[in-house]
Amino acid sequence: MTPLDIQDALARAGRLLARLEATRDRDRDALAARTKAVAAAKGRLAQRDAIDTYLRDLQQDANRRSVATFETLLTALVQEVLPGEKPVRLDLTTERGLPALDIGVERPDGGREDVLEDNGGAMTNVVGMALRLIAVVKSGLGRFLALDEADCWIAPERVPAFYRVLDDGAARLGVQCLAISHHDVAGFEAGLTVSRIAGRPETGVVIDGPAAACAAAWRPGMPGFRFVRLVDVQGFADATLPLSPGVNALVGPNNHGKSTVIRALRAVFYGEVRDSLVRAGASAARVEIGVAGGRVLRYVRQPKRTPVNLWSLHEADGALVQEDGTTFETGGRDVPAWVERLFGITRVEELDVHVAHQKFPVFLLGEKPARRSAVLSIGREAGLIRDMQALQRERVTEDQRTTREGEREIARLREALAGLDGLDALAAALHDLQARALALAGEASRLREREALADRLARAGRLATGAAARARALADLPGPEAGAELGRRLAEARHRQIVGRRVLTTAADLAGAAGRAAALAGLPPEAPAPRDTAQATSHAARLRRLARDLADAQGRAAALRDLPEAPPRPVLRPGAAATARRLAEIGRGLAAARARETASRDGLAAAEAEMAQVLARTGGLCPACGTPVAPASLLAGHRHARPEAAA
Repeated sequence: MTPLDIQDALARAGRLLARLEATRDRDRDALAARTKAVAAAKGRLAQRDAIDTYLRDLQQDANRRSVATFETLLTALVQEVLPGEKPVRLDLTTERGLPALDIGVERPDGGREDVLEDNGGAMTNVVGMALRLIAVVKSGLGRFLALDEADCWIAPERVPAFYRVLDDGAARLGVQCLAISHHDVAGFEAGLTVSRIAGRPETGVVIDGPAAACAAAWRPGMPGFRFVRLVDVQGFADATLPLSPGVNALVGPNNHGKSTVIRALRAVFYGEVRDSLVRAGASAARVEIGVAGGRVLRYVRQPKRTPVNLWSLHEADGALVQEDGTTFETGGRDVPAWVERLFGITRVEELDVHVAHQKFPVFLLGEKPARRSAVLSIGREAGLIRDMQALQRERVTEDQRTTREGEREIARLREALAGLDGLDALAAALHDLQARALALAGEASRLREREALADRLARAGRLATGAAARARALADLPGPEAGAELGRRLAEARHRQIVGRRVLTTAADLAGAAGRAAALAGLPPEAPAPRDTAQATSHAARLRRLARDLADAQGRAAALRDLPEAPPRPVLRPGAAATARRLAEIGRGLAAARARETASRDGLAAAEAEMAQVLARTGGLCPACGTPVAPASLLAGHRHARPEAAA
């Protein structure tokens, strides 16, 4: 294993050790946090009984104070409407850890009677109306209450007192009310806004109400419903019920459509509707409710169409309302969430708190005691205490789970940390090994430097041996004077090469001239008068050039005859091998020049023979000027006579 391999192995071991140390530190932190959490959970569990007792005592105290307030209010309302009636008593108990409320009246002998089972309808009407007002306020939702024949069991002479109490309670609590009644309440002392039903369902029921007075009672941003308009809703072709901010009454004979208004409101806010809501012969029923800001909440029931129900909110100009990219128009079976959010009318604990049903005038008295307490909330304080109790139960469950799981996790962490106890010693050993590895790497570096130095020394020895051998080989070489002689001879060889190339060129020219001479040898002795003087002049000029070239070639050939047959052998000196190769190349060039010279002579002889043939054909006369001429003189530069001189 090399020192580099050792360092790599130690680096990997260091990284692994770092990961193990990080795991150990993380487990230590987790153990400390888990131990702290378990200790806190056990501490809270130790205080569990004390906290539960405190919350129960706090709840009972809050419930007692709320119950006392409700008893006083309900008793005052009952005795205002029904003088001489027994006081209302509320009993608060506990069912399955939750408050339960019993509602009754106290007999003179101290006994208790149930309001619903043991008393008349008038008592039920008054208590039910009061409980609805309380539930509307306690729900924290929309402050609107619609009562349908809530005075049905009250004696006519006590009805004015009933509405006086309703008007006072609604004004004090800020609740807008709509009361449907078959009594003529127009002469009542209470400040009611009264509208009347007129017409027949067969021809279209109308509503006669103080629309102008109602409109004048509203401020622009004031919450509440301004009107209810019914279009093709059962007996109503198109009728509008104006509403004021206080208590509104709609009166009229039975079976003329008073309760249709309540059914329309239940359709809009509870989604409780049937196709029978649509007027006979119409394709759809429409309910419009005026709200704050001039807007209109519209509901349409359209049987045999999709969607069968359609809710929408419109601006005063009829355009759909759009806020934050949402268009307020929704179809389907269920009431849209935005209707509940904007107007706050919905069921509370599955009970119809805001809009009463004519067939179920009794409110809350027929429910179980625990549900009564939940609907009335028995004060916000009691609700907060119930939330605190629920949080305490959740915290106890969470603490028990934390303790159980935490102890298991603590045991696991301690076991894991026990396996990592030797990390510190391992880290020290690794540090020592890394120091030794560094020292070993330094020694290896110095060893490599020494090996490199030895390699350089061996290479220097080999170079010295080679130099000595070359010196011995060069000692036997001739001196510098032999080199000078060789240089002179090389210069002469170069000159001869140049001469040889010229000879070759001349030989080629001589061969051409000999060919032309052979062509002229067969000319007749007397040349006929040339027909074309210009052409004869051109031939004569060409013959003169050939004669000159032939003379030059002969001179060069004579100069080459004195050259030796073979070049001298030089004495080798430094660089002699290259010089010898150069001389060999010159010798080969000289042999080629001599071959070309021989070829030139052969060509010249062939040219003389051809010229002789030309002169033979012309009778020994020049083909150009017609004068007698010999083949050799024709090639050597014959001067042409003028035609008339030849003649």
